[in-house]
Amino acid sequence: MNKHEVVTSKAYRLIAPGKFVETTLQHEVKQGQVVVKPTLASICHADLRYYTGKRKRNVLKEKLPMALFHEGIGHVVISNADSVPPGQRVVIVPNIPGRLLNNNSGKSRLPQSTLRNNVADNYAADSVFLGSGYDGIGQSHLVLPAENAVPVPDSIPDGIAVLTELSSVSLHAIHHVSAFLKEGKVAVFGDGPVGFLTAAMLYHVFRIPKSQLLVFGAVREKLAQFDFATTHLVQDYHFHRQQNVATVIECTGGVFSESAINQAIDLIAPQGKIVLLGVSEERVPINTRDVLAKGLTLIGSSRSTVSDFKALMQDFQNQAYQQTIEKLLPDQYDYIRNVNDLHNTMDKASKNKGWKKIIMNFDW
Repeated sequence: MNKHEVVTSKAYRLIAPGKFVETTLQHEVKQGQVVVKPTLASICHADLRYYTGKRKRNVLKEKLPMALFHEGIGHVVISNADSVPPGQRVVIVPNIPGRLLNNNSGKSRLPQSTLRNNVADNYAADSVFLGSGYDGIGQSHLVLPAENAVPVPDSIPDGIAVLTELSSVSLHAIHHVSAFLKEGKVAVFGDGPVGFLTAAMLYHVFRIPKSQLLVFGAVREKLAQFDFATTHLVQDYHFHRQQNVATVIECTGGVFSESAINQAIDLIAPQGKIVLLGVSEERVPINTRDVLAKGLTLIGSSRSTVSDFKALMQDFQNQAYQQTIEKLLPDQYDYIRNVNDLHNTMDKASKNKGWKKIIMNFDW
């Protein structure tokens, strides 16, 4: 393919909370880029916050209209890069670094004076993120830098592969404290999909045994799925009594962030490390007195990078790991043939109180 040919993409764009329209986008395909036809996508709480209008009004005004979704897989239909051939099944990396945008020259879009050296791609100010102010996976032909299309080995089923993006967020968070995991017990706050994938990774990839891996949640039925960890209901637990917890990963977010973070502060041993992974739209008050008195380290973690995706393509080949995380997959996928199908699925997802992910199967 020539360097600057154009592809037409059918897109389901959110133009206002609760309203998708089908439209056509024109994408230029440059050297070093590939065109991916999405096949499966998973719905994230971030997608639902846009769809239900729970983002702040100024954020919605700035970012819409936009095709949603950032957790997905597909097949390469056109390749302008030697590294990823046409026909290759890939997982889509939604964080696109500024150095790969526009002219693909390796230079940032922002003035050099505004940038810091050695900032990871997922924290760089000039990066963009699919489905967050930049058209996402909800379109028939997605143009990406080849680096953002990671090949999926044949031994990894589609259902497991579509969990890669969410798992990569957990992996990136754990890497912040990986050198300290053996210093004491490790605790995870959150019994939803993020908490489950984080705890499963600690067990299968980082080899934290059940006796050393604590999971705190609010719903007994959800905690029952964590059979590889020692689980506790937060409403029945005395957090000051636990000893030797050196690391905590908070995976709750939303209205539960305040209680989870402060319970983690009560729980953790002096000079412990707390990774904050849950997203909240509001500011969260925390017990800074005990953060100071205990000498705690709080680490923010957001999104992930290509290297996390590539590492998971190795980790996911572990059959026991696959069997654990496939619990999150629904019995049936939702087929998306048109805007009405998408509205129905998003309405269902916004009311979903269940534990499993909702997976969409695109029929373009």
